[in-house]
Amino acid sequence: MKKFVLYLVLAIAALGLVTNMEYFLNMIVNSLVFLVVIGLILYGIYYFFILTESQRKYKRALRKSKRKYKNRKK
Repeated sequence: MKKFVLYLVLAIAALGLVTNMEYFLNMIVNSLVFLVVIGLILYGIYYFFILTESQRKYKRALRKSKRKYKNRKK
């Protein structure tokens, strides 16, 4: 009888942990998505409103050059 009560308590605790973990993970995912969206918005503001056209062209050319020479052997 004591084993049955112990297993029952453990099962209830495991069920509570799993349901709470789902809520906790959902909060973490929501926070991460929110941070990514805020970061993208701030980067967009920086890229389109703070950088000049020549700076944007330079950044674009730099990314293209890095992609081109990334797989090149030395």
